[in-house]
Amino acid sequence: MRKPGSSGPDTLRNLHSAAIQLLAERSYQGMNLRLLASKLDLQAGSLYNYIESKQQLLFWLMKDTTEKLLHGFERTIAEIQDPAEQMRKFVAYHVAHHIKARKESSVLLTEMHYLTPANYRAVKQLQRQYTDEVQAIIERGAAGREFKVADVRIATFVLLQMLTSVAQWYSPRGRLSVDQLIDVYTDLAFAMLGAKPSRVATQHMSDSLGEPTNGHANGAPITHSVDLGSHVLQISVAPHPRGKRNTNGAAKSDNQETDRSVITPV
Repeated sequence: MRKPGSSGPDTLRNLHSAAIQLLAERSYQGMNLRLLASKLDLQAGSLYNYIESKQQLLFWLMKDTTEKLLHGFERTIAEIQDPAEQMRKFVAYHVAHHIKARKESSVLLTEMHYLTPANYRAVKQLQRQYTDEVQAIIERGAAGREFKVADVRIATFVLLQMLTSVAQWYSPRGRLSVDQLIDVYTDLAFAMLGAKPSRVATQHMSDSLGEPTNGHANGAPITHSVDLGSHVLQISVAPHPRGKRNTNGAAKSDNQETDRSVITPV
């Protein structure tokens, strides 16, 4: 099997982005290579310089998405020995990643069952490796009595489910920045693991929640940055638009499309 994108790195990046967009909009069954070629302003036959089939394309996207998540996590904690500090870094990385890569994560969940059995097993193996490495942090913390959990494996699944769910509801128009959400999720994670609070509640958090301007200076957006190792995620938190509000506190305008993304942990 030829590796996708064996030539033309710019086209490869565009191919990845366009394919994720089409899969998110139409699903695997609803998209085809002719649509993809049109989106890229290419002749349909030109795509075969990069991919051999729609199945190979799906497998490449799934594998690439999962490998990026796994390798970014490994780099994040590589130089850290203390389990509690590893857990802090993991929570921050995982939450920020799933906000930034929301569409990729959604496609990974909803379209993975279209993989052939062999391709499915290959992606699941990467997912298990990620889960196992998170579990290893909890195990080390429990062995050192920093964490207190009755069942480490179940605690791992629950933790991943809780953290990954941020991709379902987070809106940059909401009242919390990415940094503030990470603070909240970190405290929830440490409480669930029976650990000491990961930090003292910060005054800026309560102040931001209480300000009618939602922490914005004169209503102007504020950009929050989160270091993801090889790149920096920046999300602009804008003032609430007028419109309906959903249950998570993020403003939803009347003409905003309903997001069908549902994200579960790997």
